[in-house]
Amino acid sequence: MKKAIFLVVLVCAAVWGYKADVRWSNIFTADSSDVMIPHFDDKGYWRTDDFVAKKNSDQTISFFGTKSQYGAYLAGRIAHLRQDFENAAEYYKIVSEKDKENKSLNRTLYVILTSLGQVDEAVPYARKELSEKSKELLAPLVVAVKEFNDGNYNAARKTMNEVDDKLYKNLIIPLFNAWTYAGEKDEKNAENSIKSIALDPSLNVLKLFHMGMIYDYLGNIDKASEFYALIVSNYPREITYRILDVITNFYVRLGNKEEALRLLGRYNNEGMLAVLLRDIDTKIDNATSEETPVIDTPQKGLSEALFNVGTLFRAAHNGAEIAQFYIALSSYLNPQYEVSKIALANVLEESGLLKEANKYYAQIGKDSGSYFIARLKMIENYNSLEDYASAENQLKELLETYPDNTQLLSDLAGINSNQKKDEEAVRLYQMALDSMKHVNPSNWPIYYAMAVSYHRLNQKDKSEANLQKALELSNRDPNVLNYLGYSWLIENKNPDDAVAMILEAYTQYPYDGHIIDSLGWVYFKLGQYDKAIEFLEQASALNSGNAVISDHLGDAYWLGGRKNEAIFQWRHALVFKEDADSINKEEIENKIENVLEYNETIKLQDENLLKTLESISAKVNTQ
Repeated sequence: MKKAIFLVVLVCAAVWGYKADVRWSNIFTADSSDVMIPHFDDKGYWRTDDFVAKKNSDQTISFFGTKSQYGAYLAGRIAHLRQDFENAAEYYKIVSEKDKENKSLNRTLYVILTSLGQVDEAVPYARKELSEKSKELLAPLVVAVKEFNDGNYNAARKTMNEVDDKLYKNLIIPLFNAWTYAGEKDEKNAENSIKSIALDPSLNVLKLFHMGMIYDYLGNIDKASEFYALIVSNYPREITYRILDVITNFYVRLGNKEEALRLLGRYNNEGMLAVLLRDIDTKIDNATSEETPVIDTPQKGLSEALFNVGTLFRAAHNGAEIAQFYIALSSYLNPQYEVSKIALANVLEESGLLKEANKYYAQIGKDSGSYFIARLKMIENYNSLEDYASAENQLKELLETYPDNTQLLSDLAGINSNQKKDEEAVRLYQMALDSMKHVNPSNWPIYYAMAVSYHRLNQKDKSEANLQKALELSNRDPNVLNYLGYSWLIENKNPDDAVAMILEAYTQYPYDGHIIDSLGWVYFKLGQYDKAIEFLEQASALNSGNAVISDHLGDAYWLGGRKNEAIFQWRHALVFKEDADSINKEEIENKIENVLEYNETIKLQDENLLKTLESISAKVNTQ
């Protein structure tokens, strides 16, 4: 256990060290929404004054073509704050040409350029860092990777061996050096280098895998077979898709398809991984003994090593940015390595850089087993960016190949629903349901989504029928309970059942803004305005930009005697974007002009419901 903890501590410490050494927070993120902008005064000195960049500003500032150092830096910094790293790098390069002694800017440039995959452009800046005898950890890696890629294995090894860092010495340098020795056909030193990796049980598979790949590359089939067999026999649960791909390829090249299929048969998955497993299965079926090895150059081998290191950083707390750096280097060494592209896209997604992520997903070709997954991820990102046209085009292209795919049809329906094209959404949701061989509980979101579209089409009976089906399949999901209960409540229909559903949803999700809003509306419909205000204020705090909640809170304030606050909330409801399609702006404007005079209240027959409502309100008041 102590040995296993060693690697985790080492990687976490390295993440902290990298951030401190490279000032990573100044390179990829801004901790404040307002950042003072350093600039040049008339004498050419850096200074900081009242120039401030707003991180979330919508103002567009362009300084392309400017000769001004200050203008270029300002534009670069603003692009940087907006996470537009490509433009930030271009502006910073302009400044760097005029201020060649600016070490901080030089460092920023090679880190950004490398992380964007522009390694060749990053190298001069990294070399300059090395010439300053700096102890930065990333510059030697950038330079060494370039030397390695050019076949200068000895030079690359010397560059890396200069680094004085525990993680480098215990993992990164031994892995790096092993592949330099493989490039020089030095079998013995390659194995010794792998053996020098830290004695951490969690690294056993990594060491065996790289030793197997090195011997496989060097043509020592017996030794490669020995190391691969150790993985298969001793670590079956730690075999990844990539390890399966490499080892099955090895067996096929030995003329042993049966063993390759036997190994593949141990693994089965009904989710996304199933697509990748089918891809390996297809490759085995179509392969011959003349098949090309997966790792047929030292560059591809080191690419695997850097990818492995990147995944370790990605698992560490706050390690995503450093993971991006390593995975970008991996992709540089092996541009065809699709797994690294997908991993890099995932890291960018986690940082909210969806457009950048899609650039990598788009590089996955149609002949790849990862193509389907990559396109689904692209579609998801386009939806998040509200670029529905691009999402729809991608889905329609996929549907040409998979015309009866339930998920694709459902996703296309969702895009139409997002654009309020509800008739088309309903048609596609029905096609998705018709494509199923049998209905199972996991399909409940389709019924729920179709109910929402029917509700907007004012086909309330069909909406209710689909909500009831979704309720049954989902085992009474709180979102479905809340939607159906609230729908009945605003229509004054089945009041006892409506309130019971909302209470059941609240019991499951007591901190959900939409559910709390529905509960507040229950009190409002009962004429208990003070209690309604308590819960609607909670909902507003959780969903501060929601038009429906602000409208409800305004109504409760008005009938609760708080007139000015009511008008304030109604005016907010008119400009808020979230759920803006679910309010009647004309009615709200009328309330502002002519006041709210009437609330059609409900009466509950079930005394237990009233007692529960009283208990919940009392509990909230005591907190």
